[in-house]
Amino acid sequence: MADDRTWISGINRTWSARLTAPLAAVALGAALAAPGIAAPAMEIETGSPSAVSPPAGSVQPITLKYEFYAAGLHLATLETNATLTEEAYEISTVGQSSGIADSIVRARFESSAKGVLSGTGPTPQSFRNFSDTRFGVRNLEMTREADGTFDVTAEPELEPTQAAALRSGLADGTVDPLTATLYSVLRPADTACMEKVKVFDGRRVFALAFSRLGNETLKASEISTFEGDVIKCTLKYLPLAGQSREWKLEQARNPTPPVELWMAEFARPDSDSDVVIPVRMRLQSEWGTALAHLTSVTMGGKAMVQARLETSR
Repeated sequence: MADDRTWISGINRTWSARLTAPLAAVALGAALAAPGIAAPAMEIETGSPSAVSPPAGSVQPITLKYEFYAAGLHLATLETNATLTEEAYEISTVGQSSGIADSIVRARFESSAKGVLSGTGPTPQSFRNFSDTRFGVRNLEMTREADGTFDVTAEPELEPTQAAALRSGLADGTVDPLTATLYSVLRPADTACMEKVKVFDGRRVFALAFSRLGNETLKASEISTFEGDVIKCTLKYLPLAGQSREWKLEQARNPTPPVELWMAEFARPDSDSDVVIPVRMRLQSEWGTALAHLTSVTMGGKAMVQARLETSR
């Protein structure tokens, strides 16, 4: 049991701190990506994004639910909710540990973001990230000023390297992890998963680099009922500022592999267009491998069904 405690505690410390928000964001962004919307450039520097067009009309609220497993054990549940209109967006995620992980780390985490949409892309207004585990409570709130700088309040306070990153100006003009995925939303589905977005989570500046690898066919398993054609992608975390020296040294010795994503097309209720949603995610670290499986997806309160994947994409 001691080894299990170390393994699960390590997963919680690393993944919940650095990857939970990006993963929730990936799920949301891909789910809302709609064909026929004008796309920004393939590589995005968020301080000066290419022109984009906000979606016409309102997008119905969407809810995605995921279950996380590792070594055959159920570790956590994650739910993402979002509303996107022509002028504004709101995104929220809630996660909870379960099973043996809950008995050991008792983790609950939340993230939310609000912002506006215009012809130059999404502009965040506020971001909040909260977690409560046996290791303590962590809470961060930040607001984006008109000049692109951020006002950050954090508990515990920012570490010296994190405060230096904020003062350096490297965070200016970036977006929060949840807003980052709206750059995927504002592009056609056939060019999804090709972005590189500069992000600030209130403590660290980093880039999220997406790569599209091709098409595959997934089979159902004991913990996943989904099967069918999918698009495989990867998501790489690229540190820029605010990361500790210890973390950098550890990454130099044992770099964390990119997150793997498998995305399938689903039909919108009462619409002829489809959306692309991650149905499986795989995370790897020195503690092992975790898999996340999509268990429920609804739009406007109506269940969405799988659509035929356009293999020409």
